[in-house]
Amino acid sequence: MILDVKNLAVSYAKNDTPTIQGVTFELDEREILAIVGESGSGKTTVIRAILNVLPGGGRVSEGKIIFDGRDLSTLDGEGWRSLRGKDISMIFQDSGAMMNPVHTIGKQFVEYIQTHSDLDKQDAYNLAVEKLTMMNLPNPDNIMSSYTFELSGGMRQRVGIAMAITFQPKLLLADEPTSALDVTTQAQIVGELMFITRGTGAAMIIVTHNLGVASYLSDKLIVMSQGKVVEAGATDDVIKNPKHQYTQSLLASVPEMGRRRYV
Repeated sequence: MILDVKNLAVSYAKNDTPTIQGVTFELDEREILAIVGESGSGKTTVIRAILNVLPGGGRVSEGKIIFDGRDLSTLDGEGWRSLRGKDISMIFQDSGAMMNPVHTIGKQFVEYIQTHSDLDKQDAYNLAVEKLTMMNLPNPDNIMSSYTFELSGGMRQRVGIAMAITFQPKLLLADEPTSALDVTTQAQIVGELMFITRGTGAAMIIVTHNLGVASYLSDKLIVMSQGKVVEAGATDDVIKNPKHQYTQSLLASVPEMGRRRYV
């Protein structure tokens, strides 16, 4: 088992009422878990809690997060710095927005690699080009000399994924990685994410509001509403036999085509 989350609750500031509570799940190598639900249901809070990057004074107020046999609550600043980016990586909704717009992709990518390794500048550059090539980006040397605003949304996401998988992390956290993309690019990114997890042995948690993406990509599915898990299980079981009324309403909201619902 790579990740064991037990009765997780997250609170903000001095608010006694947790934003999320009672979140429990397990994840093995090569497994993909999708967390779905409406905006504000707590999906992103879960993965931010795992990476200890909760905004606004957020904190884990209850429960445990065990990653690769280690209780993450015991880590200090140095422990988190060594873990993030190498063993656990995150893919953001708009990777371009998480990068510095006044520096080239290459400068930021090389600095990222050198921060987490002993590689010199040239070897770091070569590794970055290798990862961009892996993401099917045309002319990676040109990408390295580009700024984020010069790339399309799909290209920026591929850059973000390339950076996230550079050190073959054991766990990938993906926060709505396809929501800002057109349908064709979404399909390509989803295929690449599946290839990464199956090919490298990484586990992945993907937060999405897209049930089609979740049903195609994931092995396990969690449905959240108002900060709580209302349904969880194998993806096929949840999709084909939803027990909670909220899950049923989510599935009913998926458009039909030719009297067939594509989830």
